[in-house]
Amino acid sequence: MSAAAQREEILELAPGRRVTIAVPPGFVVESARDPAAPPELRLRDAAGTVSLDLAFLPDPEGRAATPRARRERLVELFEEHVSASVEQAMRFEELEPRRGAGTWCLFTDRALVGRVELPPNEYRLLAVGVKAWPGVMVVFRLFSQEADSPAHRAAWGLLRESVEERPVPLR
Repeated sequence: MSAAAQREEILELAPGRRVTIAVPPGFVVESARDPAAPPELRLRDAAGTVSLDLAFLPDPEGRAATPRARRERLVELFEEHVSASVEQAMRFEELEPRRGAGTWCLFTDRALVGRVELPPNEYRLLAVGVKAWPGVMVVFRLFSQEADSPAHRAAWGLLRESVEERPVPLR
């Protein structure tokens, strides 16, 4: 396996429930396991231009099963970002992942537009979303400097093609 090869991170949500995350080359994974809190992961590219936070929440009632429910959840969690954004609104998009469903929206930080040098840990773009499948909702925050960077595209690929429970074959 080469140094640039993709690797998988396995996160146990509950006994018998595991999520697979395909970590893009050049990304590092940080996890904080507090037994009293839902599992969370942070993935960052080595250059510090992209950071992806994932919070895995139980959803046994299917509260995030429909686009409307996911949009309502996003408003509840992230409406505070609207006033400081270029967009001045939450423009929802469907994620269309390989498994499950998802909804997201993008905020561009009005104070950072046009600035070449950015303070450490400051990002121009914030994409927020909810990805869901039966019994689970993942709230994500994707911080990025540029939407067309390879690291930004890799993070979106991870959200669409990974961050999922794989079906277990019957024995």
